[in-house]
Amino acid sequence: MTASLQLTRAHRVLIGLVVFGALVIAGIGFAGSYAAVRELALKKGFGNFSYVFPI
Repeated sequence: MTASLQLTRAHRVLIGLVVFGALVIAGIGFAGSYAAVRELALKKGFGNFSYVFPI
């Protein structure tokens, strides 16, 4: 006896929306963190290297 997990179209749409929302939130967090660290690097005198320093 095997149990088969059936995902309806609604489930797939909801999963897609959750994944998309998580990626948007992660992107916003990354952008904010990157900007804060880059600004700090500029203040500390890293010059042009401050654009790659946060990565």
